[in-house]
Amino acid sequence: MQSDKIRVGIVGLGLVSSAHLKGYESHPRAEIVAVCDTDAERVREFAKIHGIAGTYTSYEEMLRHAAIDAVDIATPTHLHAQMTRMAVEAGKHVHCEKPFSRTVAEGLEATEAAAKAGVKLAVGETYVFVTPHVKARELIDQGEIGRPMQIRHRHGAWVAREQPAIPVGPLDRGWRIDPEQSGGGAYPWIFDHAVHFFAAAEYFASDARIAEVYSLASRVDEAGQSGVSAPHDPYAKPEQDIPIVTWTYENSAMQGAWMRAEPLNGKFDFMRGFSTTIIGETSAIEVLGEGGHGLVWNGKQQHLVLHRSGKETVAYRFDESPDDIWQSEISYYSQGHINQVHHFVDSIVNDTQPRYDGAAGTHAVRCTLAAIRSAQESRPIKVSDIEPSYAAYG
Repeated sequence: MQSDKIRVGIVGLGLVSSAHLKGYESHPRAEIVAVCDTDAERVREFAKIHGIAGTYTSYEEMLRHAAIDAVDIATPTHLHAQMTRMAVEAGKHVHCEKPFSRTVAEGLEATEAAAKAGVKLAVGETYVFVTPHVKARELIDQGEIGRPMQIRHRHGAWVAREQPAIPVGPLDRGWRIDPEQSGGGAYPWIFDHAVHFFAAAEYFASDARIAEVYSLASRVDEAGQSGVSAPHDPYAKPEQDIPIVTWTYENSAMQGAWMRAEPLNGKFDFMRGFSTTIIGETSAIEVLGEGGHGLVWNGKQQHLVLHRSGKETVAYRFDESPDDIWQSEISYYSQGHINQVHHFVDSIVNDTQPRYDGAAGTHAVRCTLAAIRSAQESRPIKVSDIEPSYAAYG
């Protein structure tokens, strides 16, 4: 490379771009030299605040003219796979936000293009980089709970800070609820978020693969909570919902479940945000994830609790800055994103394989499509039965 630093261009200047920027700015071997967005004023303002020289409103122009080694793709979902292919074919390394694609075919094509070009491709799956999750996996790898046998995800309300610590980006986020642009058809929220849940489910299961998914679908009652989302999101109470998803792994002795109770589906849980209980052969772990709050041990809020059979329980807290968006016990925005960006840069510098790559991102999309098809057809769906061309919005 021409420079001892990895020169990065960011495309898409919404909420997550500020979290990613923190990661590049805090890595000694990275620098952001270009930014791109279709909103020219947003580009000028972002570049001025952060001292970035290269400004573009055309992605093609940034790829053609900016002196960059890598691209960070933080655009709406329907652009991810296409922009990844364009970048890798231009010889750039890629860090792409999740969901990686809308169909398996899109993800496979982008992944194969990156392999052919010989560049690094990382998918921004923060749930395998957020600090308490990383510690949980470390404890599992050390054999602290025996084999992980059951994963229980719990999803309560994400509660936004009164004043976010980073810009939340444009207010117009209609693409998030558009059936085709979101990729989720009648279930845009599920498509955007379930890739997180399946990624974490396999991460906590020592990378065991999910084989079959069964979703419990329901209609949302008019009664109950108001259905207000976070101020920066366009979601409202849907007519139909997937409040519970279950799955089995390739080893059917291992199972998992995800359960959701929050204002958008008219239910209440005192545990906030995302949390997981990992059941092992001999012991268990409780751990907080995005927006998490309410994990208490010995009268104190904790980030992770290790319950050991026949031994003293151990509780952990991690010394990190508060979350930039959520009222939460852990830092998803921005420390989780900083962790994953640092890992991406390190993979380029050290010529190593990213922990979460295009194949992994595509597999999470496949699992999510299986969950949506299961809800539509009211039956279990094998992940392997999701055809590459299948789309939830088709």
